[in-house]
Parts: sequence; structure tokens; C-alpha cells
Amino acid sequence: MVQNWKEDDIELFNMICHYFQASFVPVDSFSKNNNIYFYTSSLTLVANIIKLDFRITYRRNTYEVDILFNCKSSTDCFETRTTIDDIVTSVIRSRLNDEMELNLSNFCNDPEFIRKKIKFYKLSLLANFKILMLRMGKITKILNLSNNKLDCVPLNVLNFFIRGEIIGLNLSNNNIPSIDEQVRASSKIERLWLEGNPLCEDMEPNDYIKRILVKFPRLAELDGVKINQHGILYPFAKHFIITPDEKTKMVVEKFLTLYFAHYDTTPRTKINMFYDVNAVWSMSTDFSKCESLAMPHYAKYSRNALNSTCTNNNQRFISGRDTITSVLSEFPKSTHDMNSFNVAVVLKDNKHMIIVLDGIYKEKSVFLNEIYIEKSVDNGNLNKETPENYIRFRRTFLFNIYSVNSVSSYLITREMFSISLAKREESLNSCQFPARNMSTLSLIDPDPTETYPIMKAFIYLTTLNKSEAERRLISHNWDIRLALKEFIDDIKREDVPNQYLMTEENIYSDIATSDEFD
Repeated sequence: MVQNWKEDDIELFNMICHYFQASFVPVDSFSKNNNIYFYTSSLTLVANIIKLDFRITYRRNTYEVDILFNCKSSTDCFETRTTIDDIVTSVIRSRLNDEMELNLSNFCNDPEFIRKKIKFYKLSLLANFKILMLRMGKITKILNLSNNKLDCVPLNVLNFFIRGEIIGLNLSNNNIPSIDEQVRASSKIERLWLEGNPLCEDMEPNDYIKRILVKFPRLAELDGVKINQHGILYPFAKHFIITPDEKTKMVVEKFLTLYFAHYDTTPRTKINMFYDVNAVWSMSTDFSKCESLAMPHYAKYSRNALNSTCTNNNQRFISGRDTITSVLSEFPKSTHDMNSFNVAVVLKDNKHMIIVLDGIYKEKSVFLNEIYIEKSVDNGNLNKETPENYIRFRRTFLFNIYSVNSVSSYLITREMFSISLAKREESLNSCQFPARNMSTLSLIDPDPTETYPIMKAFIYLTTLNKSEAERRLISHNWDIRLALKEFIDDIKREDVPNQYLMTEENIYSDIATSDEFD
């Protein structure tokens, strides 16, 4: 019994563990008249209490501890002759499934603990059951520690598992602010769940992924989404309509990743390869007359029945992949917000697949006139800068599936493209961070602070002048490795004119000195 304790019981148990240097699992705890009562079988704790003269010093106050020896037996506490070790062992073994996943989610509130009035108040107490944890650590492949109110990565528990076969770790929905202290388990973990922790809230998505990959270099799946070879991790993969066909998910993910990587670059000619030779494309818009005048590149092809801009019916349905590519290339440069993507697989059989994609992208508006500028008035002053339009879109793709020698090809045969201006809230929350390809060195929509060091290094290595170096890097989406490979091949063929090369002294004066390069 601890007298005159005015805080909660969990604070008391944590303080007792710290003060008396002994871990224990309290049983049948309750409070009455500012006194807290509990039972324990920890002789170490009892010995330390006696040694320190039944006193606890906490926040400048001294609390008295009373001990009643042999007040209750295990039969009195648990209705049977047993030990806490046996009860904990039984609970943990019941949480191991056939896939060797040890599900310790919300472990402290296990119904068995509640029924037997065992106050398993923090997960780290598991470290005291060393024999049990060593045995479970040898066979566990996925460890689920979600929903346990953890405020740090529980290394004292993980240490039992990293010596075994563990490849997956679920730390979701806790209070973990950082994983910087997590070092030992990183070499084995291939699947990791961290969503629902403070460390995910205020971090830019790509920085979040980069920091995780530094600690977990073998990671193949994060928060239930695979890290794939064509990008890093795209949130739209979490919004697929559930389908048992894993191949369909793989195809859709690969298509969307590749298609929009090419669509958001200039020129867009590479999207040609996604369309069937006789593909048909159409567009609809939900613009006012004023907005249509401001964006004639869309209004020109809109098939809206009330759209007076499109007078030629032949313009309403575009046929042929070359023509479709040409039309899409007329639209302004865009940046799609992958975080806004929602994907529905409407149909999938042996011959066809239909997917519907909703999302938001932004573009630089280049077709402006006085009417649209009048709409850009902000606090009475005309906005003379070229505005960025945020567009909400829906694209419905119909694929034909061609199979030859067990190899399947998916080509778009029909596409319906509909757009409207995004709402203000959507505009403010979209496209905050450009997509980055971490599996390669390519960049999508880079800013000058990102391209400048790449340009410096490329000029220094190739001695090309600035304009030629920039042209080559842009053609490879700023992937310096691919640009260097092409340059070396051209040098071997003696296909680099001298007019594109600089003298050594011009290199340093034009860009930088060699000691600036990493």
C-alpha cells in the first residue's frame, strides 16, 4: 500500500520501478482515499523497499509504503494455482498465428489480463520474461506492436527477436516521435508499419521515406505499400478496390507509375507507347464560359454538348495513338499529386481491364487573356503573374490485353478524360512536394537548387558547355548516370563536336572549382 498518492496508478508503478530498481507486474490494484493497493510476487522489489526503509521520494515529497506479507496466494488472486509467468506465456502463445506473426497489438489490455486483474501497464515489461521472449524470438517472422501507446521504439523487447527470423515489424498507431535510436533491427526488416505515429505527421513524404530507408536498407514495403523499382512509394496503391488478383495490382501500379512519370515531363512523346494504334480518346470539361476562354487548349477538345467552342464534331473523339499523343502534348506542363490518387479496378478479365483514376494535378496556365486576369484579382490588385491552375481530373482507361507465348501486353484502346477546377481547399493541400524517383537518380519537376549541383558535376566530368550539358541532362530527366553513359558512347563514336566542349580554364570559371564536388 502506498499512502497519499494523488496521481494515477501507472505513474506510481513507473516511479516505483525507477526508484527501487526493480520491475514488477502488479495484480489486483485499486485506489481508495488517496491510497493505492496492489499485490506483487517480486521478492527483489520487496527486498529493495525494506532496504530503503519503506520510503519513496518523489517530486520533493516522501511517500510511505506498507507491506503485508503472504496476504494472498495465487489461488486467491487467479482462482487457480499458477504464476504470472504462466499467464503471460499462455497469452503470448495464443497470439502467434500460423504465418508466424506474433500479434501483440493492444497487448496490455488483453482480456485475460483484465479478467485476472493483472495490471500489465507497459509493453516493456515483456523484457523481464527472458526465457519466453528468447523462445518466441526464434520463430517469429512478423512482430506486431501496434496500439500499445509506445513513446519510443521498444529496443529492450526487439532485442529478443532480431537474433531470429524476423522480417516484419508493425509499430503503427503509437506515440513514437522518432526512429533515430533504431539501429539493430534494421538489417533484417523488409516490411515496416509506422503510420499513426507523430513521426509521420509533420514530415514531408519523401523525407519520411528517405529517413526510413536509411535505417532499414532492406525495406521492400512501408505502411502496407510496396516500394517498387519504378518509383519509391505511391500512396494511391492503398486505395485500390480490393481484389484477390495480385497481378492486377502490380500491373496497375506499374502503369500509373510509368505513365505519369512520362506525362509530367517534356516532351510527352513517350506516352505514345501506352496506347493502341487505333485507340480513341475523348475529353469533357466542367468549366464556365470565362474559364473555357482562359484555357482554350481544353475547351478545344471538349465533347460537352453545350460547349460552343467545339464546333467540329470530329474534334470530340480523337482516334489514333499518334494523334492522342499530339493532343496531350498541347496541354501545359503538369505535376500530378500522387497523394490525391484514388484508383478503382472496375473490370478485369482475360481480355480487358478498366481502371478509373481520380486525382489532382497543377499546371502553369499559359493561355491567358484579360477576362481570366480579371478573375485573378486579389484584394483589389490584379495578379499579373501567370497563375497555377489546380485541376481535379478523372481518367477512365479501357485496356485490351494481348497475350503471346504467356506474355501479356496491356494497351489503352479507349480513354475518357474529364476535368474541372479544383476547390480552394484542394488547391491549398495539393502538390506540396514534387515526386521523386529514389530507385534512380532522375527527378520530376526539379527546382534550380536540385539541378545546379548535378549540372556542375556533369560539366566537370564531361567538359561540355553549359547549354549542351543541360540538354543532355534534361533528355534523361536529370539522371546523371544515364547522361554520362550516353556521353561516353558518343565519345567512343567521336560523335561530340568540338563546339560543344570547353577548355579546362573555362570549366572552372563558368561553373565551380573541383573542390566543390562531393
